[in-house]
Amino acid sequence: MKRFLQLILPLTIIALMSACANNHYRPQPRDYSKFRQSNPRSILVVQPTNASVDVKAPYAVMAQTTQPLAESGYYVFPVVLVNETFKDNGLNDGAEIQAAELNKLQKVYNADAILYLNVEKYGTKFQLINSVTTVSVSGKLIDAKDGSILWTGQKNITIDSNSNNNSGLFSQMFNAVVNQISDKLTDKAYKVAGAVDDHLLTANHGGTLLYGPYSPRYKTPENSDSTQQ
Repeated sequence: MKRFLQLILPLTIIALMSACANNHYRPQPRDYSKFRQSNPRSILVVQPTNASVDVKAPYAVMAQTTQPLAESGYYVFPVVLVNETFKDNGLNDGAEIQAAELNKLQKVYNADAILYLNVEKYGTKFQLINSVTTVSVSGKLIDAKDGSILWTGQKNITIDSNSNNNSGLFSQMFNAVVNQISDKLTDKAYKVAGAVDDHLLTANHGGTLLYGPYSPRYKTPENSDSTQQ
């Protein structure tokens, strides 16, 4: 018996230490209590701020936010008309728009929530035999009445044009030239921005928005679990 305890005790200690380590590094559950209390039905998406070097970035990201939000069960104010209204009132920049007072926005739109986005990275970098396209966006949804934060999120997607290319050096260099011309003509980052918006704002991804009242999955068990990651 003594021999058995000598053998089993170290294993038990190791198992307990491993369990403690796993619990220590386990992500904390996301708290959706304020989100549910606010219960937004309509979302106003304003022009993102832009930390990238591409002036097209805020418009590319903003233009592709409507579909994932609408499919998640929310009414989304038409982003083009909203942006034009801001321009008509002398606000042309994402930073200026996001600094607008909530009470003024409420008088015009009477939205339940406002989505603020920031484009952290946007664009394609051309290297010797490949190109790397990166789009990174962070965002927060706030209660339009009191400014409280209902949700925050961030998504980054990077695509390497040569990641699955096993061809020879000459072929790779030729493809790099073709890809560079193609990317400059088509703006590959625009498509990547759409994927970022989908992953960031679609409610079926862990840690994203809850389904809204216009979704058949609104208030279903999987949508009311506060332990979503």
